[in-house]
Amino acid sequence: MSLIRKRRGVSGIISGVFLVAVAVMIFNVLAWQFFQYDAYHRIALERDQREWGRFNERLAILEIVAGAQYLNFTVRNYGSVSAHIVTLYFEFINGTKSVHSLNVWIGPGTTKRIANVGPKLTTTDKYDFMIATERGNTFRPSEQYVSNEIRPGQGQAMPFIFGFGYTDFQYSINGPPNYDWQPAWRPPGQSRPYFRIFINNTYPKDVIVLASDSRMSFVLDDFQASNKRLSSLSSSTTISANSGLYLYFTQLDQKFGGPGSHYYVFIEIFYKFTDSPEIYGTTVGILAVYTI
Repeated sequence: MSLIRKRRGVSGIISGVFLVAVAVMIFNVLAWQFFQYDAYHRIALERDQREWGRFNERLAILEIVAGAQYLNFTVRNYGSVSAHIVTLYFEFINGTKSVHSLNVWIGPGTTKRIANVGPKLTTTDKYDFMIATERGNTFRPSEQYVSNEIRPGQGQAMPFIFGFGYTDFQYSINGPPNYDWQPAWRPPGQSRPYFRIFINNTYPKDVIVLASDSRMSFVLDDFQASNKRLSSLSSSTTISANSGLYLYFTQLDQKFGGPGSHYYVFIEIFYKFTDSPEIYGTTVGILAVYTI
C-alpha cells in the first residue's frame, strides 16, 4: 500500500510539473506573439512615417545661373519636412552623363543656394540635371534642357537698364576734375557739356564697358544727320553683376542748338565679360531732352 501511495504522489508531482510546463509554454507563445506583433507594429509605423516624410518632401529648383563655370542653382523647400539632398544626376545634351555626391540639408519653407557642383561648363553648353534626396525623391528643372548661355535680365530686352531717376542722367559744363553735375533733362543751349549716366547691369556676371566704341548720341527730333551730336565714353568701366554705376562721357563734339531744341538721346554700349573675349553691343534709350 505504501508503494502505491508513493507512486500516486510521484505521478501527482509529475502532473503538476507538466501543467506548469504547459502553462509556461503557453505564456511564452503568447509573449512571443505579443513581441512579434509589437515589432511588426513598430516596423509598420516606421514605414508609414517614412512614406509620410517622402510624400511631404517637395522641392523646387529655381534661378539656375547662366554663364557659370559649374552648376549654380537655388532650391526652395515647399514641403513640411527637412530634406537631405544627396545626389546630382547630370546629362549634357549630347548624351554624356555623370553622377555627383551632394550633402545639402534644407529645412521646410527655406531656400538654399547650391553652387559649384557638377562638371565644368562652357557658355555654349545645354544640359539637364536632377537632384535626389535621401528619401528617394527626385526633382528636376521645369525645362528639359537648360542653356548656359548668358541672357539679359528677366523682363528686359537689353542687358543694361536706365532707371529714369531725376539725377541718374546729369551734365556738367565744367570738365574734370571740377565737375559740377546737374540733371540733364534740360541742358543749356549753345553749350558743349560733359555727361554721366547711371546704368544698371542685369547680368549675373561682371561686364566691361568698352570706351573705344561706346558713345552717347543726341539727335534732333527730325533725325537729320547734320543735326547729330556725339559724346564718347571717357574710359572703360567694369560694372559688377546685378548692380549699377555712373558711366562718364566726354564733352560734346559740337554745341547744342539754341533754346527749345528737342533731342532724342541714345547710348551705344559695347561690352564684354571679364572671363570672355567676345564683344557684345546694345543700345540704351533715354527718351529725350530739350535745351533751355
